[in-house]
Parts: sequence; C-alpha cells; structure tokens
Amino acid sequence: MKTIFKNIVLALTLGTAVTLNSSCSSDFLDITPTDQYSEDAMFSDAALSQAFLNSIYGYVRHGAGEHAISGASDEAYFTHNYGMKAINETAVSESDLQWFDDGNCPFRWSDAYKGIRYANLFISKIDEVPATSGYNKDQMKGEAHFLRAYIYTQLVRGFGGVPLVTKVYGLNDTEEMKQPRNTVKECLDYILADCEEAIKLLPVTVSDDNLGRATKGAAMSLKARVLLQLASPLYFDRAVNTLPVNQNTGNQQELYRSAKTAALAVINSGTYKLIDCRAATLEQTANNFHQIIIDKNNSEKIFTRQFAQKGSTNWLVLQHGPNGYHNWSGITPSHDLVAAFEMADGTLMTGFSNVGDKKTSNPYLNREPRFYATIGFDGCTWGRVRPADAYPLDPTPLGQLQCGYYEVSGVESSVTIKLPPNDTELTFKGLNGIDTRQGPIEDWNGSWTGYYERKLVDTSVDGQNYAQNVPWTYFRLAEMYLIAAEASVELNELEDAADYLDALRNRIGMPDTKTTLTRRGKAFNQADMREFVRHERFVELAFEDHRYFDVRRWMIAPQTASRKLTGVLVYGLLKPGMTQPKPYIHNEEKYNYTYIVKDLSFRENRAWDNKMYFAPIKQAEIKRNPNLVQNPGMQ
Repeated sequence: MKTIFKNIVLALTLGTAVTLNSSCSSDFLDITPTDQYSEDAMFSDAALSQAFLNSIYGYVRHGAGEHAISGASDEAYFTHNYGMKAINETAVSESDLQWFDDGNCPFRWSDAYKGIRYANLFISKIDEVPATSGYNKDQMKGEAHFLRAYIYTQLVRGFGGVPLVTKVYGLNDTEEMKQPRNTVKECLDYILADCEEAIKLLPVTVSDDNLGRATKGAAMSLKARVLLQLASPLYFDRAVNTLPVNQNTGNQQELYRSAKTAALAVINSGTYKLIDCRAATLEQTANNFHQIIIDKNNSEKIFTRQFAQKGSTNWLVLQHGPNGYHNWSGITPSHDLVAAFEMADGTLMTGFSNVGDKKTSNPYLNREPRFYATIGFDGCTWGRVRPADAYPLDPTPLGQLQCGYYEVSGVESSVTIKLPPNDTELTFKGLNGIDTRQGPIEDWNGSWTGYYERKLVDTSVDGQNYAQNVPWTYFRLAEMYLIAAEASVELNELEDAADYLDALRNRIGMPDTKTTLTRRGKAFNQADMREFVRHERFVELAFEDHRYFDVRRWMIAPQTASRKLTGVLVYGLLKPGMTQPKPYIHNEEKYNYTYIVKDLSFRENRAWDNKMYFAPIKQAEIKRNPNLVQNPGMQ
C-alpha cells in the first residue's frame, strides 16, 4: 500500500510539528480535506509535501513535558513516580521498559523509527515534486536530512548502535527489514553525512514566521553534539561497555578535535551571540539569564520548538509549578543540583550535602545568578500573585514560595515535623507552608524535595488556566562553548578551555576559571579542568535534557545515580520577643530558620547497575527482528 494517513499530513494544522505562520501552512488549509492522501498525491503537490515535512518535526521530541528526562538523573525528581521510579531503581528490562516506552522519552524506539521512515520517504520523493513558487525544495530536503540526523542521534545516545534504515521498505520486504544493529562508528558517519547535506541546503536564518525550522546553525550544532557524544569515555571503554556495536573504533583524539572544530564553526559563524546578562543587581542578572531561556527568540537560540496557545502548547507552568498555585510540581530539583550551584565568589557550598547536614544561616543567599534563574526555594519570589484561595495566606504582590513550616502567633493549629536524620519530632503552633505537601492547596501535588523548577517556566503566567509561550530550546550557543571547552580539556589545550568557559562565566558576572579553581583549592591541570567543565555543564544546562546523557557518556553514573535522593526540610521559629500573626511572610529579622538535608529514599531508592548505560530494546522488537542484539543485562 502506498497510503499516508491524513493525521500525518494534517500535523501542521493540528500543531504537532513546528508552529508556523507561513504561506505554506495557509495554502494547505485551502486544500479540500479527504480521509487520506496517496503517496502519489502527496508528492505531486508542493503544499502537501511541505505539510508532510512539517509532520516529521513532531518526531524530534522536546522536553517541555511533565514526565521529563531530568527526573531520570541526579538533577531532579519526578514527583508522581510512575515510569521513572523503575529507571532510577534499575528495575527495567526488555519486557518492562517503563518510562523508556513513554511518549516523553526523547529516544523512544517506535516513535523514532516512524520519524526516520517518513524522513526517508520524503528525501526519496522530494525531487519529483513539481517546482512551485513559494516552496524551496532544496531547503525542504535539507530539513529532512537534519531531522533524520537528529532522530538518529537521539537513538544512539539512548541505545548505542542502532540499525541504519536508509530506504523505505514495502510490506513485502519483511526479511530485508530484519537488519542488525550498526556500530556507533557507522551511525556517527551516517549522521555526519546527513548533517553535511543539511548544512549545504539549509538557510543561515529563517523569518520570525518560520521559527522552529532547521537552519545551517542547527545542523552544525548537531554535528558538534554527536561528535562530542561519541568521543566520550563510554564508547572507548571495553571493560564495562562490552557490546561491540556500542564501542567506537575511531580515533578518540581526532573525534575531540572534530567536535571542537564543529563547535567553533557555530561560535565563529557570526550568526549567534552570547547575551551579556550583567546588571546592577544580582536579581536583575538572574532575570536576564532566565530571559534567555523563556524568550521566543534571541541571539543565543539556534534551534527551538515553538508553541502557541492552541494546538501545540507548552503547559510547563502547570506541570512543574508550585502546588500553592494549583500546579503539579511534576519535575522538582534535587538537593544535589541545588548544592552544585556556586556561591557568588565561585566557591562551592560546604557542609550541606548529606542527610542530616544542617544550616541555621540562609543557604540561598549570595549564590550565583544561574541559581536564582533555575531554582524555586523557600522564601523566594515566584513572580505572580497567588490565586484567590491562596492569596489570604500569601498576600505578597508576586508570591513568596512557602516550602517550609513556620511558627505563627495566635493560631491553634500545631505543626509536627520529623527532623533528619533520626526522625526526632518537633511540634510548635504554626502553619504548614502553602507549597508543601501538607499545605492547604493541593497537598498531593507538593514537592517532596522542597524545591521547584523555574528555569523553563514563565512565572508570570497563570498556569492553572493558560499555557505559556516559552519555546523548547534544542540548541543554544552556550552548549557550543561548553562543547569547545570540554573537547579542549580532553586535547589538553587548557588555555582554550578556560577562554570558552570564561565567556559564559563573565556574562553573568562570575569569577574567571583560574580564579575559581584557586578559590576551590584546585589546580589548573587536565584532571581538575575536566571536573570543572563537567560541573559547569551541570549548572548551565540544568533541565535542558543533557544530564541523563552526560553522566553516562562520562561514566560517572555509578557515583551520581547511586547517591541517595535528597531534599530539604525548612522550618522557622520566631526569635525571642517576636510575634507574627497570620498571614505568614518570610522574614529573616523575625525568624530563626533551620535548613536540614532530608532523605527521600523511601520515595525512590536510587541505585546504579551498569546495564543502565544503554536503554533496553523492546522485547517485541527483538522477536520481530531476531538479528537485533539486546543491550547487556536487559534480557
């Protein structure tokens, strides 16, 4: 059968691909709809071909969802557990994929190969489409090559070597379809070839109406990312990574050199520019950094998924926001991530990392700007007035997060909390914070970790009722600087690495790399610089779908993924002689606050097994294609 169903063709109009306002999309709306379009019809009309291409963008999965991959790493916890808990407790196999078979998984096998099939079909047919004014077939072909390369990159990052399907199979090609897995080296070569073809055919920029379409910079950035990925230690290991298809047989140093060159090609292209976030106040510097992420477009964004208020929508305010705003707190920062952000002088917080560690001074003061742009914490300003039922409990004009438990004067209610590490009970007259799991507003949706994710959220939006117009950023310029820095470290070109890192640090007013190393008691050598650049990626790229892959490719997951999941317990007791009637408002002059690291292992008993370096291929796929080899330990 040579039939393509209408739901694929109409993906543009339903908003499941990119959000566009081009003449291509409006022309398509004038076409008389039918139940389905034949392949011949599809590629005899440029508008239909364009709409079909747009639908392929839907297979480039974005991370703007409640059930995001951040929860499968040490940077976050997924509040509602389902699917993700099994990943972090290593309780998955080929017959029980859990979140790996979820639509939010960016490398879900079945979805990825559908996207690849459609890209293959488009590339094989686009030359047959009659030339039509307003449609650039070369650009369309370049987009298809980029999309195929991106989807293959995600598959390789998730599974290792995968079958390279380079043609469209028919229903009678069942035996030919039973391909074995290609090696990661073969996959890399194929992805790079697609990237080069895309770079030749794609424009440097697109109009505002076409934001979300691939450009030369997107293809160049993908090239840099995949080169760094497959230059990494995991693919050259032979002790843990024992499956030959997952082992890179190329030259590791040459790959690092190529990754650096590719990243610098983007940096030096003149198309993109880092935004200087420095301002008169720390708050404004943090807001400027946050704006880089939530802007529809700016000089740092390279490739994005655009959203609208209808059709293709971004509900992260609702999905990740605080329960005290009637939101769901789906992905919440781990205490490990919170502790990773630097102090304003470049040093790291000490004595506040392990269960039972306690501070009586505010650990959220004098932190780096990226901390305030990324983390919602007790006492911070969220950015929007509370809804009507919560406003009497927090009448501050822009909302102060209440993630703790507070003594309040003149109330009859008692608060009892269990203090880590031994669950000693403390009882006092007071209130549970609005944004806790014991609070009066949707307590079942409260954060377990005591923190909220704000980096990807437009906090001015009423998430209970409206979606946000914040794009998902697949590539931004900062990643290219970090790729160049990491590759430079591995090439032992440390001065270059420091320059690339300083470009990012200077634009937020942080001390330069060498000064920071000295303040941390570290040396300017390859080992300490390796640790430094990895740490910089952790905080700069938090919640942007990098950490899950980074800890695996660096082979540090046995340390990061086996650490206890921790959060924070906060309580405030009135200072002698002080009173505070309802409503409670954060006040360092009236209250003595205590902050204690708490153990969340009862929610998710995190562990590591080396089988988790690569995801399991679904058992049904193995049965369908006996030439597929399962990843070790996933049988």
